[in-house]
Amino acid sequence: MSYSAHKVLNFNFFTNFKAILLSSVLIFAISDNAKAIPFTKVILDAGHGGHDLGGTFGLTYEKHLALDVVRRVDTYLKSQGIATKLTRARDEFISLQRRARIANAESGAIFVSIHFNHARSRKAAGIETFYHTKNKNSLKLAHMIQSASLYKTRANNRGVKKANFLVLSKNNRPAVLLECAFLTNSSDRFRALDPEYRQRIAEAVAMGIIKFRQSN
Repeated sequence: MSYSAHKVLNFNFFTNFKAILLSSVLIFAISDNAKAIPFTKVILDAGHGGHDLGGTFGLTYEKHLALDVVRRVDTYLKSQGIATKLTRARDEFISLQRRARIANAESGAIFVSIHFNHARSRKAAGIETFYHTKNKNSLKLAHMIQSASLYKTRANNRGVKKANFLVLSKNNRPAVLLECAFLTNSSDRFRALDPEYRQRIAEAVAMGIIKFRQSN
């Protein structure tokens, strides 16, 4: 199946899966006692925008890739009847403070920020998810999305990490920031520029959110 064709996945199989990371091997098992963590809306945040290009490599701009992934996640979540709100729906600058305020204004929301990484070392590669301890459910959400991302992409696992990023530290909702690939790494950049890879990332984010809603 072509992931760039925007076909909506049937998520029923993933309704009760439990992600377990054991010895760096991702295993999905069925959970018979999933309980819902209710939320009313998913705030999808495409990193950077406008004059803020984010990470760059030549004419490859993080801001464009992040928005593309967010739009794909938005499509999938809406197909599952999950309400969404985008902090930006086009190429415009939105301050970090405003992004956090958008989430805080939505009672019962969760917040997922999409980024593409860069580093001084061109050897750095893989996916990592960040959270802040302000909300007790952020860590769980981070693990769900990180695990689903590894499952869908088989990318290098850089783990789940605490961070004081403003969009997380000023956020009262369960909030995570996903770094989808390193634009400074040739292999990661090749994948990031592939619409199929971005589709897989979008599916993974949606899977993680759905699992979070149904988790113990």
